[in-house]
Amino acid sequence: MSVQERGEVEAAVRALLDDLVADDPVLGTALGMTEGAGRLPSWSAAALERRRELLHEHERRLAPLVAAEDAGAAVDAFAALQVIHRRLRALELRRVPERHPGAVLEVVAGVFPLLVRELGTPAERVEALASRLAGVPQLLADARDALEPGLSAASVESGIDYAEGLLDLVGPTARGFAASVGRAGAVDKASAAARAALTAFRDHLRDELAPTASDDCGAGEAVLADILRWEHVLDDPPEVLAAYGREVLDETNAAMEAIAAAAGYAGAAEAVAAAQAVTPTAAGLVDDYRRAVEEARAYVVEHDIAGLPAGEELEVVATPAFLRSLLPFAAYDAPGPFSERQLGFYYVTPPPEGLTEDEVRDILRGHSVASLRTTGVHEAYPGHHLQLVSANFAPTLARRIAGLPDGGNLLVEGWAFYCEELMDREGFLDDPVVRLMRLSDQRWRACRVVIDVELHCGRMGLDEAVGFLVSEAAMNRREAELECRRYAEEPGQAMSYLLGKREVMRLAEQWGAARGGTLRAFHDELLSWGSLPPAVIAWGMGLGSRPAAARVSS
Repeated sequence: MSVQERGEVEAAVRALLDDLVADDPVLGTALGMTEGAGRLPSWSAAALERRRELLHEHERRLAPLVAAEDAGAAVDAFAALQVIHRRLRALELRRVPERHPGAVLEVVAGVFPLLVRELGTPAERVEALASRLAGVPQLLADARDALEPGLSAASVESGIDYAEGLLDLVGPTARGFAASVGRAGAVDKASAAARAALTAFRDHLRDELAPTASDDCGAGEAVLADILRWEHVLDDPPEVLAAYGREVLDETNAAMEAIAAAAGYAGAAEAVAAAQAVTPTAAGLVDDYRRAVEEARAYVVEHDIAGLPAGEELEVVATPAFLRSLLPFAAYDAPGPFSERQLGFYYVTPPPEGLTEDEVRDILRGHSVASLRTTGVHEAYPGHHLQLVSANFAPTLARRIAGLPDGGNLLVEGWAFYCEELMDREGFLDDPVVRLMRLSDQRWRACRVVIDVELHCGRMGLDEAVGFLVSEAAMNRREAELECRRYAEEPGQAMSYLLGKREVMRLAEQWGAARGGTLRAFHDELLSWGSLPPAVIAWGMGLGSRPAAARVSS
């Protein structure tokens, strides 16, 4: 890119990031910064208005830079505009502070990185933890004032569950961390105040807002259209995407039936049940996941599938107690681009203590031996961990922060899902029973596209969405309810797995036709662009045209 254009864009992106982090220090912590570690953002009406004004100010500065002649400079400007638009969508289109109580609870959860990340000395982290906990009561009081009556029942119920999960984090977990570094009692007063505020907030949701909650939980066609245009950068109309989801669902069911028949089963349901019955032990669960990840990493290296960034690390550990109600199976927690240590955590949730043997067996069915490798591929190598750490080493600031906050899903989730089929083709997941379970997960991801579109366009209610997952993805009703609540709260996220995989595969075909390089060469170049949507990466690579949203912005 030209020196002048690069300098203008870099300065504008740096100014944006500085203002975002000053306004929201929890964001800075997630990025691996230590500045502001003891502060929380404000949720007051005045602060929310200043936040909107700040975003619009940066939008006006960055929009003309998308017209840069150099594609690299234009892509970086567009990436920064996506970050701005993501936040404005939450504030203006979706009115998140007024309509979605879970959003402020995500801010409260911003104390968690202080417990697990090396953000200063232990003493500094305890001091920051106490300060953040002390800020929770005012944050939640402001958030309570912002909330309106008539919220969606799904949003209120999600908020109640989240608040209950956080009680452990701000209480025993926070106090235990302080004690573990020789500072017992240092956060007790702030911890008690935070717990009391969380309890009151939860009770407000349960006793005052839940009785007036509405069954309507769709974000609306305007929000979905904005996500498709600005977040995912897709031209397909919603009805075409829903039809694609149903098409892949039918194809996946047929493939599963063929595998089951070849193995001598009466049908796919019987074959899946047999696979789910073979599980690790509860005591050996984390070790078995760790072994699967180690095997996947070795395979990626030995078969030259993708390069590993220097210094990347991954620890497979049991899910922290406060997260276990929110993460019933497994999840990945990435380091930020400014973290000195590029250490990711792969959380695995063991069955709770005190259950009967039958209850433990039911939980372990979700961790079948046939699925361990696939999950490791998706979450770790070459999936989330490799992609997100690679993004932290992207060559420009805009690309390193492109996915913040809570964005970039089409590439992030699409890449991880693409990796499952990739590692099947490359021989790591080619066992028939492993493929069967991988396809069972694909069936679930296809359902997500249908639900994401039809729920938010008002063509499907929450109960209908739950029933769709139960009937089409063979999910139990409780899990389906939790899934669909999440889909309702995060429009556009659920569709990103299958659609992202489709877009990565399309980009791979374009790249191969134009350049004819090795698989690793494609993967390494793709991952160097950070968590941008595939259509934007194609534009930057010179393989695709300028997206419509970027043309409008120019």
